[in-house]
Amino acid sequence: MILHRLMLIADQQGTGGRPLPDVVVRAANGVGGRLVVQFRERDLRDAELIAVIRAVQRRMPPLTTLIVNDRPHVATALQVGLHLPASSDSPAHPYPLLGRSVHHGQEALRALDDGVDYAIVGTIFETESHPGRAGAGLAHLTNMRGILGNIPSYAIGGIDAERAPQAIDAGAWGVAVRTAILGADDPAEAAYRLHGSLPA
Repeated sequence: MILHRLMLIADQQGTGGRPLPDVVVRAANGVGGRLVVQFRERDLRDAELIAVIRAVQRRMPPLTTLIVNDRPHVATALQVGLHLPASSDSPAHPYPLLGRSVHHGQEALRALDDGVDYAIVGTIFETESHPGRAGAGLAHLTNMRGILGNIPSYAIGGIDAERAPQAIDAGAWGVAVRTAILGADDPAEAAYRLHGSLPA
């Protein structure tokens, strides 16, 4: 599986009523498939989520990488990557791609112990989903990079095409976004702009 620098956090609540597979596929097409899509659905049952992911698999460009959040059985059934929240238990079986969310040093060390392929570091800037909660800031990215070493880290939280280069300069390897693409009128254009703000 290819680890691209742009990751889309995908859920049906963020699409403004549009079918999630349509939005995801449009975003992937906008960057020629060079997109990691993390499905983070809290309300769907496993069978429903599998149906959504399979709908994307049938239409996505070849280079697109799919992972699922905190659903080991779904990841195994579909042979996609698995992303673990910071509080989740360590995985019992290998996955094609394994990541974990980290917010402080202890969580970063745990991710290293798990042998993750990447980590998501946040929340960097204030987000619409958590108004009034200050972000950890760019210095936090630099500090976490010092712990994670060569493990690719994605900055998350209030990231857009203007802030993405700041995150990279602070030590992030890539960026993970939700609203900037899911909520955009044109997900393909939004993904294209974000992708263009990142290193090749």
